[in-house]
Amino acid sequence: MYCHACGTKNSSSQLKCSSCGEKLIHTRTGSTACQGVDSSKAAAGSREKAGGSQPSGDKRKPARKGSPFTWLIPLMLLLTTVMVLVVYYVYEDNVNQEVHQLQMQAQKLALEGKYQESIRLLDMAIAKRPNHKGLLLDREIAAEAADFEKQLNQALSNIKTKKISEAEKILEKLNKKLKSRTEPLFKPLKQDLSNSQVTLSVMKVKDELDQLSTVPALTEKLESISKLEGKEAAELKKQIISKIVEISLSDSTEKLKSNDFSGAMLAVEGGLAYAGEDKRLLEQKERVAREQKAFEQAEAKRIQIARQKAAEEDLRNRTAAVEVVNMSVVLDDYGDLRIKGQVKNVATKPISSVQLDLSTYTLDGALLGSGTINVSPYTLEQGQYGEFRAVLYGAYTEGKAVIDNITWYLE
Repeated sequence: MYCHACGTKNSSSQLKCSSCGEKLIHTRTGSTACQGVDSSKAAAGSREKAGGSQPSGDKRKPARKGSPFTWLIPLMLLLTTVMVLVVYYVYEDNVNQEVHQLQMQAQKLALEGKYQESIRLLDMAIAKRPNHKGLLLDREIAAEAADFEKQLNQALSNIKTKKISEAEKILEKLNKKLKSRTEPLFKPLKQDLSNSQVTLSVMKVKDELDQLSTVPALTEKLESISKLEGKEAAELKKQIISKIVEISLSDSTEKLKSNDFSGAMLAVEGGLAYAGEDKRLLEQKERVAREQKAFEQAEAKRIQIARQKAAEEDLRNRTAAVEVVNMSVVLDDYGDLRIKGQVKNVATKPISSVQLDLSTYTLDGALLGSGTINVSPYTLEQGQYGEFRAVLYGAYTEGKAVIDNITWYLE
């Protein structure tokens, strides 16, 4: 028997075609429905016996072979459908992966406190999967966190502008809301809230601190909060100690200007008692010590120079206090030599009882006589001039005078 679909010859006992697998159709008599045109005469004879005598004009037409397109078209449709499904699956899988990646990035940003950026990524993901419940929930929580952040920023702005009561109300409300939130993305907000509460507490007492301008007053304030614990108290202590440092530095610098090294060092030590590791105070302490050492060295040198000058001055007062300004020797009409002149007190102190040991000589160098002359006035103040006069009687010749020695008393 032959297959009605592909025309392949098969055994009469087969139910399906051995080539294309199509189900074979059998006749009522048990012979195949499709036979080839080249059937054997024996097969034809058997048909005559089975069907009885037939008119000679009734001839059966051989079965027509099946066309290959009858199975190719369904196969192509099947392949096309599979390809479409595969492409659709790949597209949907890519979208899912992209949405998942956006969601992961958004969650990471939210945990870092970057809520607006997180919302932007979630909106992009929702645009691709509008009915994704997880995305919608994440977006709702992130939006709520962003709103809390906005309120917190408003509170900080109020603190900076000294609107303390308004800031306090906002922070109290936020504190109540955040206490019930356990989601991880609220952790940065809780930390910021805690820091803002510290800032608020500091601002409450800052006005009072601004009025305190001395180290004793600040130390008293510091002692009053020494038993308090927590971040607020620690921040207040830090503020007070910072001001103690500033005042100590200022006081020390002012005292240095007047060379009050003890006072300058005492001011620095007062600050170091509360801020022992403060770099500026330690540098100021070194500066005071250096300037004190330099001053003491300069003072010692000055004293040494002063002593040296005093010694030189004393020596000059004792050995060169009197300067002969001028002196003249004149032979008068009577043959006497008249000697007169001026001296000056060049000492740094008054001198008295100035006497000149004087010798007279001829122009040839022969000694005519010698003696002591007193200077008038008796006492010469510093820079004052005095006069001396003497007469050598009976010289009868021109001569000259030489001062051999000068004596005086220092007052």
